[in-house]
Amino acid sequence: MATNGQLRAVLAILHADTDAVEEQVWQRAMAGADSTGVEHAMLAGLLYRVIGADLRDSLATAPDVDSLEDRARAAGPSAVTVRGEDLYGQAHFEAYWLTDRIAELYGDLDSVPPPLAAAAYTAEVTRTLLRIHRDLLEHPGTPGAHPGWESILDQLDRARALAQAAYASAETISQRNMRRPPTRQEFPAAR
Repeated sequence: MATNGQLRAVLAILHADTDAVEEQVWQRAMAGADSTGVEHAMLAGLLYRVIGADLRDSLATAPDVDSLEDRARAAGPSAVTVRGEDLYGQAHFEAYWLTDRIAELYGDLDSVPPPLAAAAYTAEVTRTLLRIHRDLLEHPGTPGAHPGWESILDQLDRARALAQAAYASAETISQRNMRRPPTRQEFPAAR
C-alpha cells in the first residue's frame, strides 16, 4: 500500500488540487479518530478519480471504433493480471463506487428521475450479489438462504418498476410527438 507521502507526490506530479479536496473532506464531521486512514483514503480516492478521468478521456478520444476497442481491451481489468489483486474485493469496491456516483448525480434534485433510481437499485444489487458470492466462496457449506437474497429481490423489483415507469413515460412522450402536425385551421392565430 502506498504511503500518504507517495500519494501526495504522485498527485503533485499530476497537478491534482489536493487542497480543495482536503478542505471539503476535513470540514465534514468524522465519526472516528482515524485521521491518517481518512487522509490515505482521501488521497487514494482522488488519485483513482484523476486516473479514471484520464482513462475515460483516452477511450473517448479514440479516432475510430477499432482503436476504441483496442484501448478498452488494453485498459480493462481482464487485460493484465496484477499480482496480489483481490478481484472480488475490487469488484465490490467498484460497485460501491458506482452506487455512490449515481447518488451524486441526483444529490441536489428534488425528485430522483426513475432511470437514475433504477440504476442505483441495480448497482446496489450488484454489490450485494458480489458480497453473497464471496461469502459462499469463503464458506462453501453455507446453505443458499443468505440474508442478502431478500434485499436483492426487493431492489430488483423496485428497479424493474422504475424502469417500466420510465419506459412508459418515454413511450407516451414519443407517441405525442408522432401525432400529425396541426392543420392551419387548428392554429390559434388562424381562428
